[in-house]
Amino acid sequence: MDKPWIGIPTRYHAESETIGQIRHYLDAVVDAGGIPLLIPTTDSTSLVSDYLDQIQGVLLPGSPTDVDPSRFGAKPHPKLGKLYPERDSTDFQLLQHAEDAKLPVLGICFGVQSLNVFRGGALVQDIPSEVSNPVVHDESKHKVRIENGSLLSKLSGVTDLEVNSYHHQCVERPGKNLRVVATAPDGVIEALEDVSGRFVVGVQWHPERGWRESEFSRRLFSAFVQATRV
Repeated sequence: MDKPWIGIPTRYHAESETIGQIRHYLDAVVDAGGIPLLIPTTDSTSLVSDYLDQIQGVLLPGSPTDVDPSRFGAKPHPKLGKLYPERDSTDFQLLQHAEDAKLPVLGICFGVQSLNVFRGGALVQDIPSEVSNPVVHDESKHKVRIENGSLLSKLSGVTDLEVNSYHHQCVERPGKNLRVVATAPDGVIEALEDVSGRFVVGVQWHPERGWRESEFSRRLFSAFVQATRV
């Protein structure tokens, strides 16, 4: 079978994102047997539509920006970060296409937040000020507890896993047909999966960073790309 094309939204015109940052995702996808297709973030639905028929899976990467809280019916928190409406718009269009075509989806950091809001869920807008006794989630490492029977537990082979952490927001209320499959010691939701068993997975950590040294991360990307072949 030909290698599947994996659509990845990319802020190619933003100074805050360099090819070095997105390269981790590209390398992990290529290693797993996929072909990354960079999709420009834009508010032009017609431009994004030109890419849709080419892809067999959607990978939503991280972002230094936050999801617009108006998308989940909330007022902006004082600690809300920079917004990037074009990324929100592009993510939602890709996710709608993935829903319609039943394509596999892997959301990472901002990507799991975007997925959750698309499905009707809500976010914690600032962990340090909204979560009681939080562990450090910004440029740190911490443990997560993985639910038995979840896809992540099958891929990792463990129920406790140390992950990297680079975020100040997280899932507050899971969206439609999403279940919590990993949490941090402070209760922060760290991963979601689709209840149907379809490969729709979101993780709050960054498996693309250091994936060569992490068998679990390689298994996650491989399972994602393999799901696009089904």
